[in-house]
Amino acid sequence: MSVVLLVLALNEIDGMKKIMPKVDRECVDRVIVVDGGSTDGTIEEARKMGLEVLVQKKKGHGIGFQMGVDASKEDYIIMWGPDGNFEPEEIPKYAKLAKEGYYDQVIVTRFGKNSINEDAVGIKGKLIDYFGNKMFTFLTNIFFGGNLTDSLNGSRMISRKAFIEINFFDEGNNFADVTQMTARSMKIKQKICNIDGNEGVRVGGVRKMRPLHVGATLSWEIIKNFIFWKV
Repeated sequence: MSVVLLVLALNEIDGMKKIMPKVDRECVDRVIVVDGGSTDGTIEEARKMGLEVLVQKKKGHGIGFQMGVDASKEDYIIMWGPDGNFEPEEIPKYAKLAKEGYYDQVIVTRFGKNSINEDAVGIKGKLIDYFGNKMFTFLTNIFFGGNLTDSLNGSRMISRKAFIEINFFDEGNNFADVTQMTARSMKIKQKICNIDGNEGVRVGGVRKMRPLHVGATLSWEIIKNFIFWKV
């Protein structure tokens, strides 16, 4: 089973310099940086490192992911980012599971028994992150019959076959893409699981999550996929 790593980036020059050298490129068949229109030198740095780069014409996390999927042909696709929140050690784990070929989708959980969240700032930030993620994961499980501990993480792997089956479509809304991928996968009973991981401290850049806006977006994404989406 072949594997492509899609590194989704937007103004992540620091992460490109500090995180990407730690990535074991040998454990995957191809690495593509999909850039959302960086202006801080991220694109130039990625190319300097010898990485293949695609630049989005339209911004959006899910739009970037779709662009990377369309530009590749490997059997399994890893969604990942260089901002420090995700661990390079996750990638060999995904590659190993891809070789086994059992799961349709694998998502790193930040709520495993020994998981650590270092990114949220202060007690308030940690509580918002914890309860927000827990609530939306709970709702996704209830609506779609799953048993995940983390349904929202942007570090995940999906098979190309499974990706085609869920008929992925994203309009550029914040974080709606990962909710859609999880919900639709559950709805059609694909094999989906969590593996334990951590959320590291952001390396440079700006944290892009706005709790109220994201909360409204995720709520609507769950509802519309439950009511309207058909296979």
